[in-house]
Amino acid sequence: MIVFFINDTSDNANWGCRATTQALTSMIVENGADIKSRLYLSRMHEIEEYIPNQICKKLESSFQSAKKLLPIGKRSINRLGKKLISPWWDKLSGRRDVVPECFADFEGFAQDLMSNRILTSERASIESCDLVVINGEGSIYDRQRKGRMMLFLAYVAVKHFHKKCILVNHTADIHDPIMEEIVANVYPLLDDVVFREPLSYEACSKFLENSSTTLASDAAFTYQPLSQAHLIAVASRDGYFSVWPDSAKGFDPSKPYICVGGSSIYLRPDRPQYDPVPGFLRLCQLLNEQIAPVILIAPCYTDQNIFRPVAKTLKLPLIGLHTPTQQAADILGNASACISGRWHPSILALTGGTPIVTLTANTYKTQALLQQIGLEATTFDALNLHQEIDKIVELTASYIDQGNDLRNRLKAEASILANRSYRNIHYLAKQNSRAELVLQ
Repeated sequence: MIVFFINDTSDNANWGCRATTQALTSMIVENGADIKSRLYLSRMHEIEEYIPNQICKKLESSFQSAKKLLPIGKRSINRLGKKLISPWWDKLSGRRDVVPECFADFEGFAQDLMSNRILTSERASIESCDLVVINGEGSIYDRQRKGRMMLFLAYVAVKHFHKKCILVNHTADIHDPIMEEIVANVYPLLDDVVFREPLSYEACSKFLENSSTTLASDAAFTYQPLSQAHLIAVASRDGYFSVWPDSAKGFDPSKPYICVGGSSIYLRPDRPQYDPVPGFLRLCQLLNEQIAPVILIAPCYTDQNIFRPVAKTLKLPLIGLHTPTQQAADILGNASACISGRWHPSILALTGGTPIVTLTANTYKTQALLQQIGLEATTFDALNLHQEIDKIVELTASYIDQGNDLRNRLKAEASILANRSYRNIHYLAKQNSRAELVLQ
């Protein structure tokens, strides 16, 4: 079976992006599918404009060609054009992104795609595949372009190419009415819709009463950390986990340690602005003094900007962005506790039985993870970190005091969720079973 895999996040340095795509694509290939084409996350972020009016398109092309013939003055013309002409011309020509803004525009854009005016490489990938697999991850929230793009391509694949299409391994936070309308109209068209956590499953169930839908878990649960003994044997050399320019000097895996990370809500243009550095400085000081040494983690670009100043001020080890994901799992899975507002680092911690203290994220996913793993605890407000510090320290100490009883329970739950993550590809497994019956 030939698969077109949408939202390959392995081109992003983020630990979770790399970890999940690796785990999910491995599941797909193990089930006998052939991933012939991929749509990468970076492509889904890039604005790509086109002019639907063909006359205007030809006029612009002629103008650009004529401009190249000018011996001098090209820069001046470009500056003048951007300032005076572009706003007027964009409105007249209808210039717009190749991804529709709302569901009402889906069919019109689909016609442009069918006419090879937009998204030609994606059209070719849909045409040549047997199954479209969309790795939803955390893309469907607000009016995110990546979420709209994947659901538009799903619509086109089903409605215009009559392809089988499944959406898997995802959170859908549909508080935005525009995204909710897209979800309400596209999800029922799909051959399978698989959620990675219960809150999204509950929120979207009203759209899927007569459709195939599944509650699974994230593919990252399939990672397994080294045992503590093996980790000590491999990584006891000082600076073993240093990935330039960050330094893990001082990290001793033979002693208890607490991993502290950031949140996906920090330093984003679409979320309230808040400086978490003072809060993390105080939090790390108290954890170091009262409980155990702190190891800082930077699973995403924005976390580097937060934790490099903290690491420098407090002289703490920092596990950097470009750390291999399996090594990240080894560190997180052997920690005494993990404090984070990020989905995937929290999952990698749980695979080793590490208790997680969660902060709010850019969606409700960290609250959902606590519900999924069976921890009845507060998710602390990341945008009010400075006032949550004492409670975070108290909960962290409480988890560590529970020792192996809690760790063993969490590790057992994570193992169950690792098995459940294979539900992401159960549609593919069913198709393989049917194919084997036909061959027999």
